[in-house]
Amino acid sequence: MTLRFDFNHKPLRFERPVRIIQTSDIAHVIDKLAEIERATEQGFYAAGYLSYEAASAFQPYYQTPPQGDMPLLWFGIYDAVSQMNATDEATPPPVSLEQWQPQTSVSQYQKAIERIKSEIAAGNTYQANYTIRLEADSHHGSAQSSYDFYRYLLSVQQANYAAYLDTGRFKILSASPELFFHWHQGILTAKPMKGTAERGTDSANDLMRKARLLASEKNQAENVMIVDLLRNDLSQVAKPGSVRVTELFNAEQYPTIWQLTSTITAETRAQTTVTDIFRALFPCGSITGAPKASTMKLIAELEPQAREVYCGAIGYITPGKEALFNVPIRSVIIDSQKKRARYGVGGGITWDSTAEDEYQEVLDKAAILRRVNLPTRLLESLLLQDGAYHLADLHLNRLSASARYFNFAFDRNQTVNQLKLFAQKKPEQSWKVRLLLSKNGETTLESEAITPLTQPLAASWANEPVNSDNRLLYHKTTLRDLYPKVTIDHERLMYNQRNEITEFVNGNAVLLIDGQWLTPALTCGLLAGTERQALLTAGKIAEAVLSREALNRAEKIGFINSVRGWREVVWVGEK
Repeated sequence: MTLRFDFNHKPLRFERPVRIIQTSDIAHVIDKLAEIERATEQGFYAAGYLSYEAASAFQPYYQTPPQGDMPLLWFGIYDAVSQMNATDEATPPPVSLEQWQPQTSVSQYQKAIERIKSEIAAGNTYQANYTIRLEADSHHGSAQSSYDFYRYLLSVQQANYAAYLDTGRFKILSASPELFFHWHQGILTAKPMKGTAERGTDSANDLMRKARLLASEKNQAENVMIVDLLRNDLSQVAKPGSVRVTELFNAEQYPTIWQLTSTITAETRAQTTVTDIFRALFPCGSITGAPKASTMKLIAELEPQAREVYCGAIGYITPGKEALFNVPIRSVIIDSQKKRARYGVGGGITWDSTAEDEYQEVLDKAAILRRVNLPTRLLESLLLQDGAYHLADLHLNRLSASARYFNFAFDRNQTVNQLKLFAQKKPEQSWKVRLLLSKNGETTLESEAITPLTQPLAASWANEPVNSDNRLLYHKTTLRDLYPKVTIDHERLMYNQRNEITEFVNGNAVLLIDGQWLTPALTCGLLAGTERQALLTAGKIAEAVLSREALNRAEKIGFINSVRGWREVVWVGEK
């Protein structure tokens, strides 16, 4: 029974528990939690989880869906914890579960939203966190298989409060980005998460979506409601006047979504225990809504399935009375006995919510269940000619934007110095210089000599369309599987799912139509080439959405990139 915590990207491993403390009886939850605290006072570590349905143990008037198969409380007691190196394990190849099936139909979802809004109108709730379950057959019931799947989720979600728990029958793979609470040296910190926006494809579009999230009155209202709820919860264990909102409306970046968070702190009263904190805070208001009691009653009526560890709490307690727990959202629960996997997902419903928008948010949050390809290296190809780089600033601007987008470390000044030193070693001839940037900010330079190409470039259509929603099209990376194979003498012109021309495999396309050179718009799904950008800025070409049919109207076709410049294209095959 191995437990791994990747809280704040500092991996800890708990192995070989000296004993297990668990219960499926609501009447024993408080006693078991007290037993866990006694163990930590004796010098042991405790690590495990509380299910959402344990809530009524702390407040009898809290109502929850019927209890499921998982224990309400499960903790291992350990005499030691081992620290892990965050990079000591290679990211495994993507693994996936079979087709996920929502257990709630679209019509059921719409009816639930209507019911919540009627309760808001009646004054019984201001915001309700309504969730649904997705289920799938699972072939990842073994410890190794489930652990590999967790490592994949961890690599693609890059969550701050991820954890893997093997409790025997149940394997919990939590890629949660949300802190429930951190209690250390008398300071209690909570960081509720409310407000979501899907990531954009290119860097500019991505930052626009972030700005919209930060300016969204609906998302701000959701966030403030939960902040106020948690301020009240923290005050139950806080010294008078010590509750503070230290950060309001911070947009956190994750591979598939932007999340709006706020931070609340309090100084706890003397003699406060972990049980006291759970009694005051559990379950977290961000996954119930406000007011908590009446909203939980509504949730219990609308959600037929138990949430179990989803929306409960996963964490650990140290002998030094440090307690750190997440809110287990973005979490897969694998039942190795039934060979089924379950994933809960939901969102805060307010008066301004629409069923369509909320269902889309559910889909956005479930995106981590799809195979997500994230680059391990970013790439720029520069022309070094007689000791000088062509369009170096544009290349570095693009690299910097992609590094921000994919959360790569990047030191521009250091890279500029590397390029200068490299150029000093090659003061003559023409060279193609490949600049590779790793996730940790390490840059490497490679080069190959190039000679002028005087012959026109043959080109034909790619065999299959690309999906303009694929963000890898907008960034230059070492992931090239989505591009067809080409040679230096024969290129392929790509097109998207709407039959719009996008780009050549190794360069941008330009078409001379009615006396004007036109290049496909970025929204069609293509890389913003540096040569393309320079020609647009100079007014020599213009952007346009070009259908495949436009090729028949083109007087000339050009291929452009910053290393090879502008090449005439001769079309071969059908247009």
